[in-house]
Amino acid sequence: MLNLNSFVPNEMTIAPKHPLAANMELPIPDGRSASKEEIRLIQRRDRIPGVIKRTLPLDAQIYWEYWWCIPDRVLLEEDLEILRSDRIRQETILSKLVWLFGGYCFGDDSKLHGEKDPVYDWQKVVEFACQHNYQSYVLDIDFLPTAIKQVQQQHSTECVAVEPAHWHIEFFRLQQTESDFEIQEPKNLCSCQIWTGKPFIKNLQTGETLTRYDLWISSPGNIINPIWLR
Repeated sequence: MLNLNSFVPNEMTIAPKHPLAANMELPIPDGRSASKEEIRLIQRRDRIPGVIKRTLPLDAQIYWEYWWCIPDRVLLEEDLEILRSDRIRQETILSKLVWLFGGYCFGDDSKLHGEKDPVYDWQKVVEFACQHNYQSYVLDIDFLPTAIKQVQQQHSTECVAVEPAHWHIEFFRLQQTESDFEIQEPKNLCSCQIWTGKPFIKNLQTGETLTRYDLWISSPGNIINPIWLR
């Protein structure tokens, strides 16, 4: 009988508490009802954080948390501090997943079709990011569950597209504003995908199968439910 233990220790799955946690439930509009400037004015005045805790699955039973940068908001000094202090824990989990499954790095010039060699060392992913001018960065991490869709290619070719469950990690830069920081936009592509299996598209008539990393048929689950998204 197997002795089952989590690949990631339970204590590592918990993100640290934000120093402004008490302000997270204060009312603040989102981009659907207010301009970016109005949102940021309220945020700075009331010291409302620019990050929120996201929960990602490791498997069907284990979940882990990380602090995610909220669109249209600035990052306060307290936000930067929580991101810095939690970086080692967060990247330790990612390093375990890269070691286990392999990570596939993508930039603007990367091929998205055909076979691609993974890396099994998170530091190789960081080196790739540095080569794309992400010496300093914050991470946006999504988990996308398995998706199977019938699609129509060019010339009316019917195919089945398959995306196994995977984690998508996007690198972002920060830029300074007058009194705080914000996510730099637009950005060049710099990402790492950790796949539990190979994504592919299969021709229904011929059975021909091609590896594809650009299918985008899966969507991340509902991993947060804060006031600002209701």
